[in-house]
Formats: sequence, C-alpha cells, structure tokens
Amino acid sequence: TLAYGDMNHEWIGNEWLPSLGLPQYRSTFMECLVDARMLDHLTKKDLRGQLKMVDSFHRTSLQYGIQCLKRLNYDRKELERQREDSNNETKDVLVWTNERVIRWVQSIGLREYASNLIESGVHGALIALDDSFDHNSMALALQIPTTNQQDDIDAMGRFEGKQGLPNALMARQVLEREFNSLLALGTDRRPLEGGDGNFKRQPSWRRRLRPKEVGGMKEREAVMAGADGTGTLPSNFRIRGPGPQPMSTSPGARRHQRDGHPAEMT
Repeated sequence: TLAYGDMNHEWIGNEWLPSLGLPQYRSTFMECLVDARMLDHLTKKDLRGQLKMVDSFHRTSLQYGIQCLKRLNYDRKELERQREDSNNETKDVLVWTNERVIRWVQSIGLREYASNLIESGVHGALIALDDSFDHNSMALALQIPTTNQQDDIDAMGRFEGKQGLPNALMARQVLEREFNSLLALGTDRRPLEGGDGNFKRQPSWRRRLRPKEVGGMKEREAVMAGADGTGTLPSNFRIRGPGPQPMSTSPGARRHQRDGHPAEMT
C-alpha cells in the first residue's frame, strides 16, 4: 500500500515543493489542499488554472518530481533516507533536492552561477529521468553566457573597471565534463549508441508528436517508400493532388476519406 498519510498538503507545500526548487507555488498548492494522493491526477488545466503554474518547464519539473515519488512507492521515510545517504556522495541523483544540486554546482567550481538555480525547478529527478536535459540545458538554467554574451560582459567589465564572470567557454567545458560524470555515476542514463562517449540530447518528449505536414507530404513520402521497402506501389494506388478532390460515390471510399486517408481508385 502507498504511504500517502505521511505526505499531506502541509508537507507538499512546506517541504516537497521547495525540494524541487519550486517554493514559489507553495501558497497555491496549500490553498487547494493538494496532498500526495492528488499529485498524479493533476491535469495541465489544473496546474495552469487553479495552481498558477503557467511555466511549462516548471510543470515538467513537477512531473519528474512525481515520478520520483512513484518510484519510491510514495514512501516519505525512504525518500528521506536516500537523500541523507547521498547528501555528501555522488549517488542516487534521483532523490537530490534543488539545494543538493546547487551544492554540486558549487563543488565543481561554478559557484558564481549556482544561485541562478534557486526557484528554477532543477532537481535530481529531472536530471536523472529526463533524457532531453543535458549539459546545455543545465548551462541555460545556470545562465552561463554564450560566447557572444561573454564578449559583451568582458567589454562592459573593461568599461566599468570591473572583473567579469569566469570565461563562459571554460565554464561550459567544465560543466559538460562534470555533468556527464554525474550522469554516469549517479543515474541510469547512458551515452547514446554510436555516439562519441558524450551524453547526447535525445529528442524531447515535447517534440515527439509532430504536426501533420501540409499537403500530405509525409504521407506521400511514406507511401513512395513502399510497404516492402522496394519503392514499388500497388498497381491500383493513386495519390491525392494538392487541390480539392471529388468525393467518391463508393460508400467504402467515402468512409475511407472521412477517416483522413486517400481513396483507392479502382
């Protein structure tokens, strides 16, 4: 059975959300009395409307936080135990809090950027479970400048007589090396097959569903390949042109057209 009783709305608001780097949503979650039993049933409409979580990245962060709880069977004591065990070691990144990730960033020599993760929604479960979150994503969250931005910072520093932030290129190189090491040591994520040893960005789940292309071009490309891979089309197959097509008088063909497929001409 699930240990929901230890995860009431006060724990969600006062402890769990801050551990995800999302303390700014504490009041709305507590006002709505959101407890652990409700988390897995929250819809996008609930999050955007009642809970005021309009930032899509924050919603993604929340979902991976929920995934972590599900993997631990909503066992609060087990969550706290694993967090304690990994507090000073590079292991079990899945349960790392936002504060633990910030301390890791500080430990790899990027202290100047670490505070940018406060209220960012970056936490261990996001790093461990989201294959699309790579060192570039972390650099963006840390607000490490790109090369062009670094040039502007250096120029402004010379103008104002101030020393700029550490070289952006060097910071990004350090982050890439240390982030990939973190994934290898503390998560189940591995380099993609055929890669060069780096943890390459996989297509995000947000991009897996592509809009249907205008004019049915995707459909035509698939058909031209042939079902058997030879490029040979059935002798009775015809492809729709880009303009309006007359409706077939055949009931079967009309039903086929209503389903969004081209009618077969006989």
